[in-house]
Amino acid sequence: MDAGYAVFQLAKALLAHDLDCGPVARFKSRRRISRWQQVIGNLLQGCVEYGSRTPVAEIPAWVTLEVVTGGFATGNLSAGGELTEYERELAVSIPGIRPGFERLDINAWHLTDDGLESLHSRLARCDYAVDVPEEAALLTVAWLVGQQRTEQARALIDVIGPFFDRLRFFPSISTQLPISAAQVHIVDAGEIKQLLSSLPSQAQIVVQKQTIETRLPLYDSAVSHFLLTYVAGWPCRNYPSGWRELAAELEVDFKRLGIDRRSSDRVEELFSLLGQCSRDAESLTGRQVGRIRQIVDDFVRKHGDPDSASHLALRANQLSQVARPEHHLIARIVAKRLSAYPAQSGLSDFADLAAPITAEEALAFGLGEGTAIPAAILRRLQRCRSGTISELIEHGLITSGDTVARVLSAMTAQLSSSGLRDEALRMVYASTYRAFRRRRSLLLLNLERQVGLSELPWVAVIEGDRQPGALVAGAAKQTLVESSALTLSAFPYAILPNKLLQEFSTLADTAELDLLFVEEVAADIFMGKFSDKFADAARRTGRVIAGSLYARYYDIDTDELASLVARGRRRARVASDAFATLCAKRAGAELGTWHPATNGTILEQQQILTTQNLALLFEELGLKVLLQPRLGSMVQACFEWVCKRHQMRIEHYHARLIMLKNTAYAWRQMVFYLAMLDECERRDALASVEAYFATQPVAFQERFLPLMSGLRKACGGEVLPQHAPTEDGARVFLGWTATRHWLLPPQDVASSRAIEQ
Repeated sequence: MDAGYAVFQLAKALLAHDLDCGPVARFKSRRRISRWQQVIGNLLQGCVEYGSRTPVAEIPAWVTLEVVTGGFATGNLSAGGELTEYERELAVSIPGIRPGFERLDINAWHLTDDGLESLHSRLARCDYAVDVPEEAALLTVAWLVGQQRTEQARALIDVIGPFFDRLRFFPSISTQLPISAAQVHIVDAGEIKQLLSSLPSQAQIVVQKQTIETRLPLYDSAVSHFLLTYVAGWPCRNYPSGWRELAAELEVDFKRLGIDRRSSDRVEELFSLLGQCSRDAESLTGRQVGRIRQIVDDFVRKHGDPDSASHLALRANQLSQVARPEHHLIARIVAKRLSAYPAQSGLSDFADLAAPITAEEALAFGLGEGTAIPAAILRRLQRCRSGTISELIEHGLITSGDTVARVLSAMTAQLSSSGLRDEALRMVYASTYRAFRRRRSLLLLNLERQVGLSELPWVAVIEGDRQPGALVAGAAKQTLVESSALTLSAFPYAILPNKLLQEFSTLADTAELDLLFVEEVAADIFMGKFSDKFADAARRTGRVIAGSLYARYYDIDTDELASLVARGRRRARVASDAFATLCAKRAGAELGTWHPATNGTILEQQQILTTQNLALLFEELGLKVLLQPRLGSMVQACFEWVCKRHQMRIEHYHARLIMLKNTAYAWRQMVFYLAMLDECERRDALASVEAYFATQPVAFQERFLPLMSGLRKACGGEVLPQHAPTEDGARVFLGWTATRHWLLPPQDVASSRAIEQ
């Protein structure tokens, strides 16, 4: 496998390290650099088999690997590496732990009577944290022993025992309360506390404060001092008693402040002339006197006399603004308040945290009592808000489907564990599930699938304890319906990300629903084949879109999709091959190339024919009815998002290609939503789209007109050609192309040719 991608990522990490100025940012950059150096070393030495489920030799698939962007394993084990702080504490507290063998001995100690008693205590109190799935293994062993299932416990130990010296199979201690399925949060309160306590002072604010408190008053004094010398509109004509001495003092005070590169040249110039005048007024040339007059008169004309009531009021107002405590000082008070809350939880009530500074806090931190918490600090504080997914979307804390996936995993974990009989076991399973969802996907080839949760040995051994339950299935279905509807209504322009589809698949399995979600396939690893579920998804989609605007716009033969019968292994493989061939034919491309752009055109056709899960959700889960009142606004949101993205200034050619792809996907989703509306509702939605389009700049309207014409024709009942324009220039919006995209502005011709070469 070519190391070019890894070298590119290393270059980005090195550049980020050079640009980052904070210690935390530089630490993260150094860590990224180290990881990509490992990947490049692995590629050059051939010691890691990229594309396999088990890329690292002698490491089974269930072991959690450290994976970087693109699915490349570094070779490091997430539950291995350097001892954690908790492991070091255990090594000190447990007798007989040998230096250099700490992890092996601690793992083994947990199988002794004392160790098992400790694990049983953790199980009873739920005061443990599972950060990587392996840390739940010995908890499961302890539970099995407690249930007198020693044979299963012994079998599990036989599987994980050979890795006792390398992997951490025990949890750390945590005071976090068990996560509620109803309440989720994005950022822990402890993270916000750390952020606020380490918030640096803003250099710009410090400079502004110094300028208003010292430099501006001195400048005012210099102007006022020169005004004392005016006669008949000219300065330096009369010097009152003591004028030169005071002028010299002002110059000294100004020099004491040091040179400020932000000060205007005329400030430095005026003080230089003031000093010269204090030492030898006769040495001033006529040009210099004229310059003094210009600077002073310009000041008075713009700001008024320095001693006037209006100017003094202006300076007083500026002083009152900078006299307020700096944000980083107030942030430390809020961080101190956060210490009273569980570090790993979210918060739902911010009243006490957002209250003005108390007398006690004012005394302790040297700030004014009653000072309000600035809005900027409150915004940071709100990031640890706890609530339902809907509430977090409303507060702007959930900003994408990927974020929905992060919080949904807590709810999915609880629902998935509900079928287990024992409460302690449910908590272990839920903790394992959440940790497993944090695993990064590997780069896989040849239609290999990612490791599933049930493949973890300590999960597989308890699957038999699961009991079916209608209540659990109903709750899972309700969660799936609500979360998918919320995600689509909040982010209608974005396809559902793979991480979120993983959660949806788990919920569908728990709900005992026959739903097969299709993931987004990366163009650079597509090998010309689809798994069986893609053909099945296309066949199901055909039933939903038959005779619709969507089918006309994309010229889809739904009868052809209906022929993709996937029952039985052999017929499923035939259907999958036929589906891949159909996608390639529609794209006008060949299968089996390693050219990402060519693969992208085929994969885009796959998304068109399957609607990338929209038809499945709208038909099987009833989202067509549930979202009916919102479809018009979802259409509008998609269109506005597309228009805004196409008018953004994007410097890099590759970034523009990504924009084209994403906006084409958003356009496709918009067409689907339009297809789900009845004739009257669709007419209203299109009128709203047309009205917004009419407000856009003329140049954009001209460039985008072919797409609008294509949409109008499809809505009027016409079937559109997919790659060429119609006689009057109407086009279908496709994001992928193996040549220069027609929507790119003319100035991109040279750069696109360079890329193609």
